[in-house]
Parts: sequence; structure tokens; C-alpha cells
Amino acid sequence: MDINEIGATAFVISCMRAMEKNQEHKLFDDPYAALFVNEAIEEKVQEQIRVFPPSLELVRFRVCVMSEVVERGIADGMKQIVSLGAGFDMRAHIYQTEGVRFCDVDQPAVLQFKNKVLEAGGVTPCAGIECNYLEADLPRELKKAGLDLEAPILFIWEGNTMYLPVDLIHDFLARMRAQIPRMTIAFDYFSEKIINRTSGDERITEVTDFFENNFNVKWLTGFDDLSVLTEKHGFEVHESESLMEVGERRAPQSVAAVKEYMDVAADLLKLYSYCVLKAS
Repeated sequence: MDINEIGATAFVISCMRAMEKNQEHKLFDDPYAALFVNEAIEEKVQEQIRVFPPSLELVRFRVCVMSEVVERGIADGMKQIVSLGAGFDMRAHIYQTEGVRFCDVDQPAVLQFKNKVLEAGGVTPCAGIECNYLEADLPRELKKAGLDLEAPILFIWEGNTMYLPVDLIHDFLARMRAQIPRMTIAFDYFSEKIINRTSGDERITEVTDFFENNFNVKWLTGFDDLSVLTEKHGFEVHESESLMEVGERRAPQSVAAVKEYMDVAADLLKLYSYCVLKAS
């Protein structure tokens, strides 16, 4: 596995998803995640958990709530679901439903590697679009792939926004909104207080610095007020919760353990949220 080419976080998240099968109170099932994990990845993840144990709960709550969005979308009749910056997301297989079309969007190296691993494991990859979605004409690519741009499309944008410059986020949303009139987009995001180190809590700053240094990434963008997106791009907020609220709703026993272990973890979860925006 070429971690440097693909990005360490894709492997780390897969490893944490694979660990869910050992949880006493499971929040989701992902029988495919282990295909992307080896001993080196496991060691790196165990090191991270030793340094900051609640990092596992953070990922669990995020995966859980994004999976909820997909489940509800399908239950409500959504027929087109697109994973942006998909990485090793396997919801296309986990939630495979007759009449529902899934599509992964990510860089060529990521999807090619993902497909190679899946095929070696006897799993047929879902449809994919190999591109940098910030630079490509993604609506055109989606149409070429057979999606109906006039029909509702649910976009899952998990684990992306914090790594992107805010002007590119606005440009992307504007282009998508202009060409896909019935789009819904779900994404997770940090508070600006995390990004700018202005929470007033040095422990949160230390956690931010640890993650960025350990995985050689930089968190660039956060949001404290979603109106900057809704007013600019014509969305309405359909759902919004902090990951702390998600945890209290779905895994109260895990939240209690997090609070007991480290107050800073609870504070961090309050500054990490998800939302679902619908074109209005």
C-alpha cells in the first residue's frame, strides 16, 4: 500500500471502521474496511489511540451519522447517491439497493488503488469518476456517468471540507448548485475555533497540532455559522448536530467514557459537527 500517494487518513479511517466489529455497542457495520488494512496501518492507528483514545469515538460518531443520512435518503426514495472524495468509503456496497445508483468520486490514484484492492478481495467496485472534483466539471462528468442531473442527488462529502480552502468550497458549491437543482449535500465540519486555535483551550490546540503533525496534513477551513453557505448558495439546513449530540443520541455509553477519560475530548466533539443542506 502506498500510503503517501493515497493519503494516510484514508487508511486510518478504514482501520477504525474495521475495528467497529469488536465494539460492544456497534454503531455501524462495515465488512469491507479490513481489506484496506495491514499491520503497519494497525500500528499507526493504535499509536494514535494511545496518544488520544477518543479519536476512535470521533470517527465512529462521524461514520455513524453519515451512514444515517444515506439510510434515510434511501428510505425517502433517493435514487442517486454520490460520495465526494470517497476514499475507501464502502457505503455503495453496504447499502446496495435495487434501483439506487451509487457513484464514487476521487483522484485517479485513490480509485484505481481502491478498485484493485476490491477486485483482489472478490468485490466488484461501484461506478467511479476519477478526477479532482474541485477542478473538473463534475456535473458534466456525472451526466456522462449516467446520472440524471434533473432528479434528486444526495452527495456525501465526508472528511473533506476541513482540508480545503474556503474559496474553493464556495466555488465548488456554486458550480454544483447552478447545474443540479435538486441536490442535497451532507458534510462534516470543524468550528473555526479549532482551525484558528481560538477555542481558548490549549488542550484542543494540542490535539489539533498532534493530528496535523502526525498525519502531515493541514486543517484549513471551519464554519461557525452555516448561513455563509445557505445565503450564498441557496441551500436550507435540513439537519445539523455536533458530534457530541450524535454520540449522546446514538452511543451515550461511549460519550460517558469519553467524558470520564478526558474533558478536552468532549469539548472537541462539541466543536465538530455535520449538516445536511438541501437546495431550496
